[in-house]
Amino acid sequence: MIAFWKIGGLFLIVGLLYSIPKYMQIIKCKEHAKGIIVNTTNSTGAGHQPIKAFYEYSVNNVKYSQNTNWTNFAIFVNGKECDVMYDKKNPNNSYIKKSGQIINCVLGTFFAIIGIIVLCLGIFLNHVLY
Repeated sequence: MIAFWKIGGLFLIVGLLYSIPKYMQIIKCKEHAKGIIVNTTNSTGAGHQPIKAFYEYSVNNVKYSQNTNWTNFAIFVNGKECDVMYDKKNPNNSYIKKSGQIINCVLGTFFAIIGIIVLCLGIFLNHVLY
């Protein structure tokens, strides 16, 4: 039964740690600006690799530079215009629309839900078997 607690707890913690910061960024970043992809970096290795984009945008004539997290869920092209969502109170806090932000939230939530199900299954089996 301990395995259920460890696995369920691990899935729950990883899911929450992965998705909560991304949800918070989506909640805070409500303002919109046009940006441009200035550079991209692929990770090393064979096959389909994650990509990171470096982008620039302006808010009230102040230029900001930022980068995305590593993602498999986006296609970035150097020099292409992008839609940037930023925090009005802290314009340096931003993300690119269609950069995998929502998919990452869904994946983290999925892991957390799996963790809750496994924890509940452990509780149920503990009551049934003992």
